[in-house]
Amino acid sequence: MAPSVSARSSQNFACLASDGRKNPTPGFRVDCPTGREDGIKSKTGDAWIAGKRIDDDIGSLWRIHDKLYDLTNFIAKHPGGRFWLETTRGTDITEAFESAHVNPAVAKMLPKFYVREATNKRNSPYTFHEDGFYKTLQRKVWPILKKIGTGPNLKIRLLMDSYVAIFLALLVTASLYHSYLAACGAGVVLWMICALSHNFFHQADNFRMYYFDLSLMASAEWRITHGLSHHLFTNTLYDFEISVLEPAMRFLPDPHKHIMNKYVSPVACHLVLLFAFFVNGFKRIAAIIMGTHKLVWANALPLVECALMMLVSGSVQTGFSLWMAMVFSSSFCFSWIGVVAAHHHPEIYHAYDTFRSDPDWGLCQLDAVRDKVEVTGSLFLTSISFGDHTLHHLFPTVDASKLPHLYPVFLETCKEFNVNFSFLPAKQLVCGMYTQLCSNKPNPEPPRFPRDQPLLPEVIRNMMEEDKDTKYQKEK
Repeated sequence: MAPSVSARSSQNFACLASDGRKNPTPGFRVDCPTGREDGIKSKTGDAWIAGKRIDDDIGSLWRIHDKLYDLTNFIAKHPGGRFWLETTRGTDITEAFESAHVNPAVAKMLPKFYVREATNKRNSPYTFHEDGFYKTLQRKVWPILKKIGTGPNLKIRLLMDSYVAIFLALLVTASLYHSYLAACGAGVVLWMICALSHNFFHQADNFRMYYFDLSLMASAEWRITHGLSHHLFTNTLYDFEISVLEPAMRFLPDPHKHIMNKYVSPVACHLVLLFAFFVNGFKRIAAIIMGTHKLVWANALPLVECALMMLVSGSVQTGFSLWMAMVFSSSFCFSWIGVVAAHHHPEIYHAYDTFRSDPDWGLCQLDAVRDKVEVTGSLFLTSISFGDHTLHHLFPTVDASKLPHLYPVFLETCKEFNVNFSFLPAKQLVCGMYTQLCSNKPNPEPPRFPRDQPLLPEVIRNMMEEDKDTKYQKEK
């Protein structure tokens, strides 16, 4: 039987700030996520969601805000697929519900499944007040999405499928000619596949989300570790993408960060990124053997690739070594782009930094994300480098091809709430990632954007001008 939240209070010391502060992220009812400090056992999606069930402490129901619902009879009817509701049973899904459902009609369905009021306080500190930033933005965004839709357009579908076709062509070429250059090229394209297919596993079940499984990673697990953890609790102790890299890479500015983390990690981290895909694969195999993870057909895709390369190359040894070269190159490219993409810079919020006084979930997302000015406006560049990342975090189920349409109302809402939203040059985000790895000084003030003229891509400035002209014409 799992220990209760109160019984675990003495077990939380490993997560607490080294300078004696009790809670690195004020507001969470449970200081340290259950299982976070359990070593290798904690570094799976199944372990993370199991810990969340204990921390949320609501039995077998689903919690949204302060009400408990029984969605059992709705699982098979859920438009997004069974996975999301089956996986989140017994947890507080407030953040997931709000960010995934922009359509106000969805909330009106909830009374049909109402069971009772929750008897305990939410573990999460985030708020969704109707007059707050996020709900205001949500109301402004809905008329736009109602018109243009939330799903992928033809261009992004063709782009996704073309990446896979190029990958397979390079895979066969590498095997036929025993070319390590072609194998590494296939790895580079596989990074692009993983980056863009991540857009698809946020959405309702679809076949393109399984392109992600061509790597040694799994779309089903990433729906938990990325979609339900990282996206909703960004850069807190509840962010799996922070904890999974520890102790090799410690992004949190712990005042007593070990000297190895400060000075060796910024160099040694490249080995971690190089082996990241293999570590993911080995963890999954171990979990399947131990019976803690269910084997699904998509888990076999990397093995099919390896077997194909052995068959076409005519040699088990050559095919395997070519496959290894492909995996190493894709692992490094995807992982490095991932850690420098949007979340790690001294100006960005991390647990231990001073938490904002207004814990509106949308504003907290702005604190923990920054966008690269160079990529916005190009679907190709945003698709391979996690561009338009702020909007992606605010509306994760909206396809990447539709996010640019939201910039005018997003910036309008930012202005309304005195947020001087600004982009960063990619170089600053790259350098900032390494600086953050060394950081052991929590920011004494909550994150904020520059007070002077914000840095905005030209394409967004043009969109804002067009939006002004449109409103002016309507007023006339």
